[in-house]
Amino acid sequence: MTASTAGGNYDGSLQMFVESPHDVDLAHLQFLRWLIETGRLGYGTAGPPTGEFARLVTYEPKVELPLAR
Repeated sequence: MTASTAGGNYDGSLQMFVESPHDVDLAHLQFLRWLIETGRLGYGTAGPPTGEFARLVTYEPKVELPLAR
């Protein structure tokens, strides 16, 4: 039994709110990977990118050259 509420759809059999499937935001995945690889998320990487979307999202670190004096 599913009841609709202001917060979304509640599935009583699962006893939790559920969302309908939606497309994956590849730009968001790329941004999260960038945060992790540049040390801005607070956690290090657990390994190389893996999974279904790893080949679709690429991050190439930019080489920062020192400024000339």
